[in-house]
Amino acid sequence: MKGLVAAVSDAVPDRCRSDSCDKEGCTLSVGIARVKRVLVDLDCPDLHIPPDLKRCDYVFVGEKNTKAWVAPIELKSGRFHAAKVIDQLQGGAETVKAWLPNDSAFQFVPVLAHGGAIHRQQLNEFRSRKVRLRKQKQQVAVVRCGGKLKDALDAR
Repeated sequence: MKGLVAAVSDAVPDRCRSDSCDKEGCTLSVGIARVKRVLVDLDCPDLHIPPDLKRCDYVFVGEKNTKAWVAPIELKSGRFHAAKVIDQLQGGAETVKAWLPNDSAFQFVPVLAHGGAIHRQQLNEFRSRKVRLRKQKQQVAVVRCGGKLKDALDAR
C-alpha cells in the first residue's frame, strides 16, 4: 500500500509543492524532525482548482513511523472572519480528499495561523463549527504567525 505522502506527491504537480508555508506576511514553520512530508500550495494554477472555489492556502501531509497527519492550513496576518476561514479550510479538505488513498488512516488537523488578535466571538465560532474530512470532524487548531505546525499537530 502506498503511503499518504507518496500518494499526494504523485497526485500533485512538482511545481505545486512548496518547502515553506508563507503568504501575505504570515509564515508557519513546517519542518518537523524525521517526518516524511509534502506541502501543497493550493493557489498553484497547475492544480486546476476553479478560482471561485473556496480553499485554504496550503495542505500539509506528513508521516512518521505509524502516525500520519493531514492538515489544511490557512494563513491570516491581519483581521479575518472565522466563518470564512472555516469555509476555506473545508475547501482545502475537500481538495485533498481526492488525493488520499481510500483506506488511509491519519489524524486530521485543520490549522489557522494568525498574526492579529482573535476576538471572543471568533473563538466561539471556531469552537462551535468543525471542519470535516471523511469521517473526522475537527475544531480548527489556532497558532500564531511565525509559529510551528508541530505545535498544532502535537495539541491533538
